[in-house]
Amino acid sequence: MKRPHNIADTRFRIHDTKAETPAIEAARTLYFNATLYAHRSLPKKSFNRMILILAAFCVFAAVRFIMIGAWPVVIFVAIDLVALWLAFFFNYRAARAFETVQLTDKDLLLTRVSARGRSSTWRFEPYWASVKVRERGEDENELYLRSHGETVYFGDCLTAQERRDFREALDLALARWRARTPHPDQGASQ
Repeated sequence: MKRPHNIADTRFRIHDTKAETPAIEAARTLYFNATLYAHRSLPKKSFNRMILILAAFCVFAAVRFIMIGAWPVVIFVAIDLVALWLAFFFNYRAARAFETVQLTDKDLLLTRVSARGRSSTWRFEPYWASVKVRERGEDENELYLRSHGETVYFGDCLTAQERRDFREALDLALARWRARTPHPDQGASQ
C-alpha cells in the first residue's frame, strides 16, 4: 500500500516572493520563486559520526587481524573504509546542484546550477509558457517547460508526485500572473 504524499517532504521549496533574490534585477517584481534540489537522507554531521564509528570498528578489527597473523586483511579493511568515504564525498559534492524557477513581471526564468557551479538559464514569455508533466508509467514522469517550440526538461531530482505538485503550483502562479497582466497582443491591436 502506498504511503500518502506529504507536501512537507518535498524536495522543492517555494520561497517568499518578498525576499531579496540576487538572480534577477532589483527593478523586477517576483511572483513565484522556487528552488529544486536533491534530497540527502544523511546530514553531513551524521555522516562524520558514522565514519568515526566505522573507523574505530576498523581499527579494532585491524588489531585483531594483526594479532592472529592475518595482517593482509587490514589493507582490505582500510580500502573499504576509504571507498565508503569517497562514495559519500562524491554524493555530497553532487548535492550542490540545484534548479530555480522564477516568475517575474517580464519573464519566466529556469536556472540550472551544476555541482561545479556552472549555470544555464532559459527565459520564457509567461503568456506562452506552459508547464507539463509527461507520464511514463505509474511512478515515472518528466516535468518540462514549453514555449514557442522550445522545450526544457527539469526537476530530475524530484519524485513523480513532487513533479505533479510542482506543476500545479507553477500553473497556479502563471494563472495568477496572466490574470493581472495585460495580454501582449492586446496593446498591438488597439
